[in-house]
Amino acid sequence: MIVCSCSMITDRDIADAVSALRTADPFVVLTPGLIYRHLGKRPSCGSCLPLITKLMVGYDEEGPSSAASFPHRSPIEEP
Repeated sequence: MIVCSCSMITDRDIADAVSALRTADPFVVLTPGLIYRHLGKRPSCGSCLPLITKLMVGYDEEGPSSAASFPHRSPIEEP
């Protein structure tokens, strides 16, 4: 799913960034800005920041499987 259409960031990009950042430094403070920087992008309009925050926290707390409980996922996408 595309989370940020301005910068073409997907939910998979966010999950991968959270995983990579946690692997590099387990104590890093995750922020949407850090996710953008890790992906080499910059926010444009900012309307995606609440969703990026929600996904980032979900992936960080419970891993990518936690996103299955988010309303944007269809039952077909669940593992």
